[in-house]
Amino acid sequence: FSGYDCDSDPCQNSGICRISDGGGYHCDCLDDTTGSNCEIDSLNECDSNPCRHPDAICQDKLGDYACYCPPKHTGKNCEMYDRNSPGGLGIPVVTRKDANNYYAKDLEIQRKQCVKNNCSSKRGNYRCDEECNTYACDFDGNDCSLGINPWVNCTAPIKCWEVFMDGNCDKECNNAQCLFDGRDCEKSLQPCNPVYDAYCQKHYANGYCDYGCNNAEC
Repeated sequence: FSGYDCDSDPCQNSGICRISDGGGYHCDCLDDTTGSNCEIDSLNECDSNPCRHPDAICQDKLGDYACYCPPKHTGKNCEMYDRNSPGGLGIPVVTRKDANNYYAKDLEIQRKQCVKNNCSSKRGNYRCDEECNTYACDFDGNDCSLGINPWVNCTAPIKCWEVFMDGNCDKECNNAQCLFDGRDCEKSLQPCNPVYDAYCQKHYANGYCDYGCNNAEC
């Protein structure tokens, strides 16, 4: 806007203020508003009966509408049945399809960022490039800790990650490359012989070797 008459920003609802040739001002209003200051909603969005439930109440709003739903119904137009809904103002429901579209678009944006950061040439350079350490950028070719598969060097004939720390010793996985089967193959110690137990505790680290106590159990 321009001119002193428009300094107070008199036009409402995104109307544009313009100085009139004969003095004063006038407002250029959007299609659904009217009035000297665009203060009147000229279009009733409820006229098309957008609320889908017969007991819903439609409230006209500027450029929009709101549906007030009965209990057990929700959604922008009260079109969704939800037995846990108390009713009231209808809220748009994001469907799985909408969510999938959102994630697909977000992934595409991230992949464009990968190209911008030249991540393809940084993969496998044995240096963690944080700007490339994302799913879209293939976790910087595993140069960063995020995304590294700890069983990548495990060549056992079984899937050691499925039996890891399950309490059973899988000998095929009992090696460094397969993370020693989560120590499932380490034998648990038997209790110390009760004949020696009290004696060994009393004489522990006394500078003398007692052969009855010289074992891992005691």
